[in-house]
Amino acid sequence: ASSSCCGPRKLGLTLIIVGAVLAVVAVVYGSALPKVIDSKVRDGVVVCDASGAEDESYYDAYGDCDDCNPYYYTLYMFNASNAEAYMAGEATKLQLEEAGPYVYRRREFKIDINFLDDGARVSYKLYTYHTFEEALSCDGCSDSDKFTSFDVGYLNVMAQAGGEEAFLMRLAAGSFSTNETVIAEAIAEYGPQMMRWVNGLNSLDPVAMNNVANGSTVLTFLATGPAAIADLDLSGFVYNGLFVTRTVAQWALGYPSMLAGLGLGSTYVSSCNVTDGLNDQCANCKGDACLDIWAECKQCALGASVLAINNVTCGIIGDIYASEYGEAAAATFVENTCGLCDAFGLCAAPLPGIAEDSGLDYSKTPPSSDILETYIQITGCDDDTEILDYEEFNGYTATALWVTTLGEERRNPTLLELIAFNDYGNCANPTANLTCSAVKGNDATSIQPGGASIKGFADTITHTSSDMYLDEGKQNVTLYATGQVVDYEGITLHRFSPPNDMLANTEYSNAKGTGWPVDGVQPLVFSAGFLAYVSYPLYIYGNTSLLEGAEITMSDGVVASGDSMYDSETGDLKAEYVDSYVTYIDVEAGTGKTMIAHKRLMASYAMSYSALNSSAPMSDVLWPNLEVEVIFPAYWGEESSTIGSSQVDYYHEIKHLLASMLPVLIVGLIVGLALLGGGIFYRRKAAKQQAQTARKDPAGDA
Repeated sequence: ASSSCCGPRKLGLTLIIVGAVLAVVAVVYGSALPKVIDSKVRDGVVVCDASGAEDESYYDAYGDCDDCNPYYYTLYMFNASNAEAYMAGEATKLQLEEAGPYVYRRREFKIDINFLDDGARVSYKLYTYHTFEEALSCDGCSDSDKFTSFDVGYLNVMAQAGGEEAFLMRLAAGSFSTNETVIAEAIAEYGPQMMRWVNGLNSLDPVAMNNVANGSTVLTFLATGPAAIADLDLSGFVYNGLFVTRTVAQWALGYPSMLAGLGLGSTYVSSCNVTDGLNDQCANCKGDACLDIWAECKQCALGASVLAINNVTCGIIGDIYASEYGEAAAATFVENTCGLCDAFGLCAAPLPGIAEDSGLDYSKTPPSSDILETYIQITGCDDDTEILDYEEFNGYTATALWVTTLGEERRNPTLLELIAFNDYGNCANPTANLTCSAVKGNDATSIQPGGASIKGFADTITHTSSDMYLDEGKQNVTLYATGQVVDYEGITLHRFSPPNDMLANTEYSNAKGTGWPVDGVQPLVFSAGFLAYVSYPLYIYGNTSLLEGAEITMSDGVVASGDSMYDSETGDLKAEYVDSYVTYIDVEAGTGKTMIAHKRLMASYAMSYSALNSSAPMSDVLWPNLEVEVIFPAYWGEESSTIGSSQVDYYHEIKHLLASMLPVLIVGLIVGLALLGGGIFYRRKAAKQQAQTARKDPAGDA
């Protein structure tokens, strides 16, 4: 019985079964499982339905979850150290000193998420907030550090008015007189005092604000004219208007502006929110009638948003005032200034911060979705060559970027041209000379994944270029594979970067104004409303004449110039400045995911000529001798993110699993076939023994 149980026949059958099963398992493990993993890798790059959007890593991608990646905005200011002397004509060049880094962590929340077209597209709204990261910032640096730079509220308001004199004419006509002769005489006699008074009101300096708005001064001035402020002592840098001193937190997160709020608020109160006013016209118009008043409707919408948020922004100003004079005095100040918003349009508008676009703090109380705009992206679920490509960005699908009728000579548009643009710069009804930049490109977080196989993750990228939509430049930017391969935590990454000549004027880029007035800058003058430019930090790869308008001292103590930043023999940008200022992303080929990102851009501003006097700057009342159209850097920022440790670990787990498949397949097949062969051998041996036994059996002979 024992021999029958464990004999060669049954042993052979057992070996055959075990060998066959082992071979099949090896084949399945080595061929089917990689396909499953490849599918998971590709599916993991995209989110196609509401269940996926419930993951924290989707709606709070920069949060603290295991699959989240912290995102940082690093700010470098250019402090105007001799601004007062420069405006007074005592210094020939503005001295700008690079200061930083000041690091803020960004949180970004998607809300109102809806998947469209069976998951092919997704729409959502989002808001952000930022918190200062002292440990990641420069040694001894605080977000209460103060720097002097250009006030964008002043630049925008003065440019849109046509200059300081034109602004005062408009202010007078909207308040104490509509008589042109009276207005002209008032400006001739009191113009500088009027301008300094406005600047003091807008200064956010408690002492200056108290000086210009003590008691009922504001209402008296608006009702009776500049005689009410004639005896005020408005001397001092704080009343200059063009330059303001703010804390890092204010520069980064935004601050309220009564100058910007006055323009929007007064128009809304006097023209929009009145019986049969623009609000009614905008609500009831149809077709071409809407196109005819689209600019006015746009201003009314902005004015309405300023009035809606005025309690918050005015409260911020009140807190600043209270820090010097106490809460009771602050309440009186607010009542006599931005508390007049609903009645007179003297409002406080939030100016966007460098890091925080809203100019408001949503860290404690999220905004209502009603005040947020919509984003629409292609998910990549139907076509993984278009992963997260934008179709709509913050409520718009195209931006009126440039006007092509400025002539052949590259120049800045005049204030009259900028003001005229407000009436026709509508991409819903573009004129022949208007360049509309369509929303195109992705968020630079993904390209088409190469996937995975039995050999492991794909090690070659599927595309050598990728379009990123750049909100700062209002257009898409193409990132190209540089051929550089880097290692991060044992993960092979492929570097993408924009071309060095991206901001050079070419036949293709000319229609967007790129390189106007000189190579190295992208003007945003029509969308910003004043002479504003975006560029690489320190204008790298641009015309070095951009470095000559001011004396710019970099954080390493070196004065920026063509000689100091570029190799004298090769002309190449020196390595230390490549590391500091170049934009790049590092992409893993298999997943197609960006695992390291450094986006670096700089903002610059310039003064235009006055619309009333073509030989004077737009600061024609207070600072009539300032140089015009000199491009000054104001700040540069870096947006950066790096894959988290948990994701690195998960990547390596999958990588090791993939690496085990080929050996398992080979060993499994070898052992399985060996067992199968052994089983066949024992079966044949058992059959042979059985035959021999049968021949020797006496019963068989009989």
